Amino acid sequence: MISVNIPITIEGQSCILMRDVLGGASNEKYTSQEQSGLKVWYEEDALRETREAHPKTPVYGFWQALIASGLIDTSKRLQYIFTTESKDFGYYLYSLDKQLHTGSLFHNELQRLPGPAIQEGLTIADGEEITVSMEDLKLPETPLLTHKERITAAALEKKKSQQKSILAIALVGGLALLIDTGLSHHHDAHMKAFSNVNSQLHMAEQTLIAINRQKLERWPSQIDALSRIYQVSNTFIGSSVSGEISLLPNKAVAIELKDTINPTAKLQLLADRGIDSKRVTANTTLIEWVNHEAL
Repeated sequence: MISVNIPITIEGQSCILMRDVLGGASNEKYTSQEQSGLKVWYEEDALRETREAHPKTPVYGFWQALIASGLIDTSKRLQYIFTTESKDFGYYLYSLDKQLHTGSLFHNELQRLPGPAIQEGLTIADGEEITVSMEDLKLPETPLLTHKERITAAALEKKKSQQKSILAIALVGGLALLIDTGLSHHHDAHMKAFSNVNSQLHMAEQTLIAINRQKLERWPSQIDALSRIYQVSNTFIGSSVSGEISLLPNKAVAIELKDTINPTAKLQLLADRGIDSKRVTANTTLIEWVNHEAL
C-alpha cells in the first residue's frame, strides 16, 4: 500500500510522495515536470509546505513515482489505486485518445470525471486496479522542483558546459603553443574564441543574478482558507457539497450544502470556528466566508 504525504522508503531511501496530476493543470498555481515522456503537474505551494514539514526528505509526485516504476499503462481506459488499507480512498487514471485525466477515488466513487467519462457512465467496475508493493516502486531521477529551481539548475548546467568549453579551448591553445610557438596567429584565434566564450559566460551569470532578484521575499500563506475548506469537508463527509472556491485574498467563498441529516449541530461546530451559514431552502444550506489577506 502506497501512502501519500508521509515519509516512506523507496529503494532504501526515505522520501515523501505528494499529490500530482496528469493531463494538465486546473489553475495557474500548478507547474509541470517531465517524467518518462509524460508531464506531471503539481502545486508549488503544496510542495513548499511539504518540504517545510519534512525539510530533510526529498519530495516526489505520486503519479511521477508510478510512471518511473513502469506501473501504469496509458492505453487502458481506466486504472485506479488505493492509498489506504480500508480502500476508501485512492486515485484513478482515465485515458481517452491519448488524453489523460487523473482524479480522486472516494468510497468507490470516481470524483470529478471528465465529460466523456460521465457520458459513457464510467464506474470503478469498468476499471483495472493497479496492485503495487513497496518493492515494485522505483525513485524518479529528479524530485519535484519549483519553477525557479528548474531555471537555476538549467543556468548552472549551462555554466558548467561553458566552463568545460573554456577549459578545452585553453588546453588546445596551450598545446598549440607548446608544439610551435611560432604559430602566433593560431594562438590569437584561440584567445579570441576564449574571449567570446568568456563573454557568454559573463552574460549567463548576469542573467542568473537578474532572475534571483525577481524572487519573492515572502510567499503567500493560505493556511486559513485551506483550513476552512478542510473543516467543511471533514464535518460533512457523505453530504452533497458543491461550489466554486477561490484562495485569493479578500475573495468571498460560498459553498452549497444539500441533503444533510440533522445539520444543526454540525453547522454550530462551524460557527464556533467562525464559519457562517444560512438556510436557503428546506434542504439547502449556504456556507460563506471571506478569505483574509494572504500575506
